[in-house]
Amino acid sequence: MFTGGLSASQQAVFSGAESFWESMILDYAYDNPNVDGLTIEASGTPIDYPGGILGQAGWTDGWYGGTYGSADWAYATAGIMQFDTYDLDVMEANGTLFDVVVHEMAHVLGFGTLWNFTGDYVNGSGQYTGASALAAYQSECDASATFVPVELNGGAGTADAHWSESWACGSDALMTGWLGYQTHVTYTTVASFADLGYIVADHLPSVPLPGGLPMLLGGVAGLGILRRRNTRAQAGLRKSAA
Repeated sequence: MFTGGLSASQQAVFSGAESFWESMILDYAYDNPNVDGLTIEASGTPIDYPGGILGQAGWTDGWYGGTYGSADWAYATAGIMQFDTYDLDVMEANGTLFDVVVHEMAHVLGFGTLWNFTGDYVNGSGQYTGASALAAYQSECDASATFVPVELNGGAGTADAHWSESWACGSDALMTGWLGYQTHVTYTTVASFADLGYIVADHLPSVPLPGGLPMLLGGVAGLGILRRRNTRAQAGLRKSAA
C-alpha cells in the first residue's frame, strides 16, 4: 500500500516490481494460518540529503516454522519501503528506480534478511549453502561450486545480505551489492526463495530488467531474533561513491 510521497508514475514503478516478483514467487510451500500474503507500506519521505541514503526497506513482521537456524520455512508478512524524496525524481529520471525497487523488495521478501533462520547462511562465512540456490548456481554459474559466494565487503547493509560481487555469474547480477549499467536476475536468486519455503517459477522472465547506473544497494543493517511473529528487520540503501 502507498502511504504518501510517491507520484502516480513512481507508484506504477512499485506496482511493476510487485508484478515481477509475483511472476517469480508463485505460492507458499507450507501452509500456516498466520501467513496470508505480504503487506508492504511504500512511501517517499525525507531521509537525509541528495545522493546520501536513497532508501530503506525491510520486513517488519514474520513467522517461521521449525527451530531457529534450521527452520523449514521463514516468511515475511509485513514490511516497509521508504525512499528519500530528495532522490526519487532523480532515480526515476535516470531509469534506476525500477531496479532499486525490485532489489529492495527482494530484501523485504527475505533475500539476505531471513537466510539465518533457515540455516542456509551464517553471517561472516561468505558461504550460502541453501540446496535450491546452490543447485541453480552450479547449473548457471559454476558446476564445481560447493556454496554460493556471499558479499563480505561494504559494511553493514551490504555484507552478509547480497551475492558476492566476484561470484561466477557476474557482478551485474541484480542481487549483488552494487548495480551496474546492465542488470540481470539470475535463477540462483529466484531459487533462493525456494530455500525460504516458497514455490518459485522454473524459468526466468524472457524480458530482461532495464539497466541502472552504478550504486551501492543496502540489504539488511541488522537482524534481531526472529520469533514466531512480531519481528523486525531494517535495510538501508546508499548511493555509491563511484
